[in-house]
Amino acid sequence: MITVTRRTAHAALRFDADPRHVESARRVTAAVLGEVGVRDRDAIGTVQLLVSEIVTNAIVHGTADSVSFRVSCDASGEVLIEVDDHSPGSPEVREAGPEDEGGRGMRLVTYLARAWGRKGTCTWCTVPVGPVAG
Repeated sequence: MITVTRRTAHAALRFDADPRHVESARRVTAAVLGEVGVRDRDAIGTVQLLVSEIVTNAIVHGTADSVSFRVSCDASGEVLIEVDDHSPGSPEVREAGPEDEGGRGMRLVTYLARAWGRKGTCTWCTVPVGPVAG
Protein backbone atom coordinates (compact mmCIF):
# COMPACT_ATOMS: atom_id res chain seq x y z
CA MET A 1 0.00 0.00 0.00
CA ILE A 2 2.80 2.47 0.87
CA THR A 3 5.60 2.89 -1.62
CA VAL A 4 8.94 4.31 -0.48
CA THR A 5 11.72 5.39 -2.82
CA ARG A 6 14.72 7.47 -1.71
CA ARG A 7 13.10 9.39 1.13
CA THR A 8 9.89 9.81 -0.83
CA ALA A 9 6.75 7.92 0.16
CA HIS A 10 3.26 7.74 -1.23
CA ALA A 11 0.09 5.71 -0.87
CA ALA A 12 -3.16 5.44 -2.75
CA LEU A 13 -6.54 4.12 -1.64
CA ARG A 14 -9.93 3.80 -3.25
CA PHE A 15 -12.91 3.31 -0.99
CA ASP A 16 -16.68 3.54 -0.85
CA ALA A 17 -18.03 7.02 -0.18
CA ASP A 18 -18.64 6.22 3.47
CA PRO A 19 -17.51 8.44 6.37
CA ARG A 20 -16.06 5.41 8.15
CA HIS A 21 -13.14 5.50 5.69
CA VAL A 22 -11.91 8.94 6.80
CA GLU A 23 -9.99 7.37 9.68
CA SER A 24 -8.27 4.93 7.31
CA ALA A 25 -7.07 7.84 5.19
CA ARG A 26 -5.74 9.56 8.33
CA ARG A 27 -3.86 6.40 9.44
CA VAL A 28 -2.33 5.89 6.00
CA THR A 29 -1.26 9.54 5.98
CA ALA A 30 0.55 9.17 9.32
CA ALA A 31 2.26 6.02 8.03
CA VAL A 32 3.45 7.77 4.85
CA LEU A 33 4.84 10.68 6.85
CA GLY A 34 6.54 8.27 9.25
CA GLU A 35 8.20 6.44 6.35
CA VAL A 36 10.05 9.59 5.28
CA GLY A 37 10.99 10.54 8.82
CA VAL A 38 8.46 13.23 9.73
CA ARG A 39 8.37 13.26 13.54
CA ASP A 40 6.75 16.64 14.26
CA ARG A 41 3.41 15.69 15.85
CA ASP A 42 1.90 19.11 15.11
CA ALA A 43 2.79 18.83 11.43
CA ILE A 44 1.39 15.29 11.25
CA GLY A 45 -1.80 16.45 13.00
CA THR A 46 -2.21 19.35 10.56
CA VAL A 47 -1.84 17.07 7.55
CA GLN A 48 -4.29 14.57 9.06
CA LEU A 49 -6.79 17.38 9.70
CA LEU A 50 -6.59 18.45 6.06
CA VAL A 51 -7.02 14.85 4.93
CA SER A 52 -10.12 14.57 7.13
CA GLU A 53 -11.62 17.76 5.76
CA ILE A 54 -11.02 17.02 2.07
CA VAL A 55 -12.02 13.35 2.27
CA THR A 56 -15.16 14.18 4.27
CA ASN A 57 -16.04 16.92 1.78
CA ALA A 58 -15.72 14.43 -1.08
CA ILE A 59 -17.87 11.85 0.70
CA VAL A 60 -20.59 14.29 1.80
CA HIS A 61 -20.80 16.47 -1.30
CA GLY A 62 -19.56 14.17 -4.08
CA THR A 63 -22.07 12.29 -6.18
CA ALA A 64 -20.04 9.15 -6.89
CA ASP A 65 -20.11 5.87 -5.03
CA SER A 66 -16.36 5.90 -4.39
CA VAL A 67 -13.49 8.21 -3.52
CA SER A 68 -9.85 7.93 -4.58
CA PHE A 69 -7.24 9.18 -2.11
CA ARG A 70 -3.53 9.74 -2.64
CA VAL A 71 -0.93 11.19 -0.30
CA SER A 72 2.77 11.67 -0.89
CA CYS A 73 5.67 13.29 0.90
CA ASP A 74 8.97 14.10 -0.77
CA ALA A 75 12.45 14.52 0.68
CA SER A 76 11.96 18.29 1.06
CA GLY A 77 9.00 17.72 3.39
CA GLU A 78 6.30 18.76 0.92
CA VAL A 79 3.09 16.75 1.31
CA LEU A 80 0.61 16.43 -1.55
CA ILE A 81 -2.93 15.33 -0.72
CA GLU A 82 -5.24 14.40 -3.61
CA VAL A 83 -8.86 13.36 -3.22
CA ASP A 84 -10.89 12.48 -6.29
CA ASP A 85 -14.63 12.31 -5.72
CA HIS A 86 -15.33 11.54 -9.40
CA SER A 87 -17.93 14.36 -9.40
CA PRO A 88 -18.05 17.52 -11.50
CA GLY A 89 -18.73 19.98 -8.64
CA SER A 90 -16.04 22.03 -6.92
CA PRO A 91 -15.58 22.62 -3.20
CA GLU A 92 -16.57 26.04 -1.90
CA VAL A 93 -14.93 28.11 0.79
CA ARG A 94 -17.88 29.24 2.88
CA GLU A 95 -18.32 31.54 5.81
CA ALA A 96 -20.03 29.40 8.45
CA GLY A 97 -21.99 31.08 11.20
CA PRO A 98 -21.33 30.39 14.89
CA GLU A 99 -24.33 28.07 15.12
CA ASP A 100 -23.57 26.13 11.90
CA GLU A 101 -22.49 22.54 12.43
CA GLY A 102 -20.55 22.38 9.16
CA GLY A 103 -19.16 24.54 6.42
CA ARG A 104 -15.68 25.18 7.82
CA GLY A 105 -13.67 22.45 6.09
CA MET A 106 -12.45 24.28 3.02
CA ARG A 107 -11.81 27.41 5.11
CA LEU A 108 -9.40 25.29 7.18
CA VAL A 109 -7.77 24.00 4.00
CA THR A 110 -7.35 27.60 2.79
CA TYR A 111 -5.67 28.64 6.06
CA LEU A 112 -3.48 25.59 6.66
CA ALA A 113 -2.39 24.46 3.18
CA ARG A 114 0.35 26.14 1.17
CA ALA A 115 -1.86 25.84 -1.90
CA TRP A 116 -5.00 24.02 -2.95
CA GLY A 117 -7.15 23.65 -6.01
CA ARG A 118 -9.22 21.44 -8.22
CA LYS A 119 -8.06 19.60 -11.31
CA GLY A 120 -10.85 17.76 -13.08
CA THR A 121 -12.67 15.88 -10.34
CA CYS A 122 -9.71 15.88 -7.95
CA THR A 123 -9.24 18.33 -5.08
CA TRP A 124 -5.60 18.67 -4.02
CA CYS A 125 -3.55 20.60 -1.51
CA THR A 126 0.09 20.90 -0.54
CA VAL A 127 1.42 21.21 2.99
CA PRO A 128 5.02 21.81 4.07
CA VAL A 129 5.99 19.69 7.07
CA GLY A 130 9.59 20.80 7.38
CA PRO A 131 12.77 18.82 6.89
CA VAL A 132 12.47 15.06 6.97
CA ALA A 133 14.87 12.79 8.84
CA GLY A 134 17.48 11.15 6.68
